[in-house]
Amino acid sequence: MDYVRRGKVEWTGDNPPIYLKTDPNGDWSTLALFFRVNGSDHGRGHMILVLEDPYSRGTADPVRLCCTDNVPLARYLLDDFVRKFGLFRPAQAAIDALDIVPGAVFSVQADYPRHVTEIAEFAGHRVEMRWSDLQEMFAVAQPPKDSQTGRHEMFSVFQPAGSASIRLDGRLLPGTTVERDFFDRRAQSAALAHSESWICA
Repeated sequence: MDYVRRGKVEWTGDNPPIYLKTDPNGDWSTLALFFRVNGSDHGRGHMILVLEDPYSRGTADPVRLCCTDNVPLARYLLDDFVRKFGLFRPAQAAIDALDIVPGAVFSVQADYPRHVTEIAEFAGHRVEMRWSDLQEMFAVAQPPKDSQTGRHEMFSVFQPAGSASIRLDGRLLPGTTVERDFFDRRAQSAALAHSESWICA
């Protein structure tokens, strides 16, 4: 039996999302991603991406935040992955408007499984992504035809959250998680994504 997956491992790490709505039947009000990359051609590093009003429906001065401790890695993740993720495809203008802020310092606070909070501090600012009421983990192996990029095999261990929030300088960004289809189950629109790996087919 062949136990080795063929293809180049593009990156491996963690990539948990938080997606929020103010109106359960409306557009997403805030999309956010955290990356902790443990290995890639661009090295190791972290990134937090937050897009308030990602589809530009009229919010005044919406948050367009990308902070990182590895700028080349952040540009690679944005251009080769985030832009191809389903909810972010209609948000190209918001991604174009991003300034990538270097020099962020990342930390984590956790009372697992009650909550995990990923924190970035940069240029006098602080952003917090918090996943609460963590549920049972499940594993996913997604073939290229079904993956978000259409060209990578993706492996991950997901752990849905019961709720989640995003704060920037203490301000709670708008929206709450909503229940949605998530692989073979229903879950809230936020989850930890452990040991995520993207392998070029």
